[in-house]
Amino acid sequence: MKSRFSFGTLFAFLPALLFSQVADLSTPGAQPRAGAPRASAVLIGKVASESGPLDGRPLVILKCDDRVHSDTYADTKGGFSLSVSVSDDARTDAFRQETGTIRQQDWVNCEVYAELPEYTSEHVRLSGGPANNIVQVGTIILHPLSRDPNSSVSVTSLAAPNQAKQNLNKGLEQEKKGKWAAACDYFKKALAEYPRYALAWLELGRAQVKQNSFSEARQSFREAVTQDSRFVEGYAELAHLALEQKQWKDLADTTDQLLQLSPESSAEYWFLNSAAYFKMGNAKQAEESVTRGLRLDPKHQVPQMEYLYGLILATKQDYKSASEHVSAYLQLSPQASDAAGARSALAEFQRRSSSTR
Repeated sequence: MKSRFSFGTLFAFLPALLFSQVADLSTPGAQPRAGAPRASAVLIGKVASESGPLDGRPLVILKCDDRVHSDTYADTKGGFSLSVSVSDDARTDAFRQETGTIRQQDWVNCEVYAELPEYTSEHVRLSGGPANNIVQVGTIILHPLSRDPNSSVSVTSLAAPNQAKQNLNKGLEQEKKGKWAAACDYFKKALAEYPRYALAWLELGRAQVKQNSFSEARQSFREAVTQDSRFVEGYAELAHLALEQKQWKDLADTTDQLLQLSPESSAEYWFLNSAAYFKMGNAKQAEESVTRGLRLDPKHQVPQMEYLYGLILATKQDYKSASEHVSAYLQLSPQASDAAGARSALAEFQRRSSSTR
């Protein structure tokens, strides 16, 4: 079963109001100017399995706002290149769908992942915009489904009886068709066969989210992690809901649990944890988390951490350091949707830094 959610996806839901503690220092992002379509951007990267050589050639997919824009097969060594059309042209949705064009401001809503039978894929969230029409995606990691108890795949689910697995698969087929109510029925049948089926609880919650049944979905995701306390994807979905509904305490608690399970695996976990604590007014904990995240991200795959760290430092009146980090963010992501706000904040931090000399 392929992964349907990752922290890359989670990051896309981080609302602009996360940084509202310094709203007096920033302004809403400017709208992209209209213009001619840009030349094709090329996404370059590699797919690798954490367990050794790949068993086949994975399909690499670029997806933006739940719509597949492009796909290609990786070569026998896992390498891939994917061409897409990127534009800052304010044309109609119908035109963009017909041509497969991605708007510049929608770039941060795109992710790249891979599909290969018997593996689940990490998702890589794109940020900023294509520099010189080349985008280095990095390495997409595939996880085999039969992993050890420290994996993000539910171990208790591996013991599900065949009838329960069949109902789960039927539910997944209904999900592909967008038949969420029918999918829920099959997932509930699977759970009637095997109540400890964490994967079925997870998929039930996802189908409930699609029907805007958020309370029920939250309960399903909680059941998933209750049945398998090391089931990372269950915590990820709980964090997703907390983030989307701006429930910062829940986001902090959930990411705390994620970081206990996997403290060194992803800078994005630390970023989300820091963002939650920053929104709650706990700048000390927010700073501790974002600095941990920055140490795990030497290639700046989560450039927004620089912006967040700058805002945290500004609350300490360390405007010189705040300016340095916001400036670093703008160098990494000059075309980001929040770049205008970042530039406004940078100008204010620089002004305050100069006035204190």
